[in-house]
Amino acid sequence: MTAAREEPEYERDLLVQLTRRWGKRVAVKKDELDLDGHFDTAMPDFPEHLVPVLGLPGADRLDRDARERILSAAWIAYNAKTAAIEDEIILPACRLMLQERIPVRRDDVAVDALHQTIIDEHYHILMCHNAVGVTRRRRDLTDVRFAPGVWSVVQELEATRAGLSGFDRDIVDIAFSLAAETTISGFLSALATAQEIQPMNRITTDLHRRDESGHAVVFRELCGSLYRNLDGALQRTFREALVTGLTAFRSADLDPWVTVAAQGGFEIDTGQLSEWAASRPVPARDTGPLQLLLDDLGISHDLVEMVHRRPPRAVEP
Repeated sequence: MTAAREEPEYERDLLVQLTRRWGKRVAVKKDELDLDGHFDTAMPDFPEHLVPVLGLPGADRLDRDARERILSAAWIAYNAKTAAIEDEIILPACRLMLQERIPVRRDDVAVDALHQTIIDEHYHILMCHNAVGVTRRRRDLTDVRFAPGVWSVVQELEATRAGLSGFDRDIVDIAFSLAAETTISGFLSALATAQEIQPMNRITTDLHRRDESGHAVVFRELCGSLYRNLDGALQRTFREALVTGLTAFRSADLDPWVTVAAQGGFEIDTGQLSEWAASRPVPARDTGPLQLLLDDLGISHDLVEMVHRRPPRAVEP
């Protein structure tokens, strides 16, 4: 009997497998989605159970048109937050890991994976922009816009790296990107499988979700190599920033939800939202991809304990 051929180590490399399949698996390499063709005016734009303002006192008195406008604004907010995370957190970290001063895996395959990820993320921002453009036009919500700095996770990154410079700041930026890229899949899946919402929105989100499953592997591999190359003090800085990032991604975005509610004529304030969020379980994020890395680095228990001890300030968009 002929023994089964063992794959060379090169072919067992996860980044090799990902980069080889990139042209076949990513959204940017597929035909453009006919957004208007997949837009059904009779269907809501966002799942009601993911919109906290509709759980506040008085929301039950909103008429159908008001509720639908709030759901449409929630879809716009979701895309604005997604684009802000890609632009303010993920892309800067990718560019950092291409710099010689960052002690991360730097072979040709790793560089290919980073450049592919950068292309993907820019395309995701374009996907968000195009999908929101259709929604604004079809739902008459042209003026609903959100600045990148309004999101709690972007604010928390700015606060965490305040006063830092050089390599310490770089470590914080990369740790936040790891938190983002290895925990987002669960929320994307909730939208991608929501059969009750707009087909355009569901399909667009699913394309994004499929790409992010590959990005989780890229960030696991590269951030793992970075962590192993840090000394004890910098490893501690990385762990603390990762916990802060994970906590920030579980936090509520209060001001944006006030804007969302206003589109349906529902006047609320951030105090009401804060009380609502405090009385309910923290939204779950899929930490499975991150857990694989933490187990491999032998730091899983410490980080999980730190995240649970640090309550988030607030809910997903």
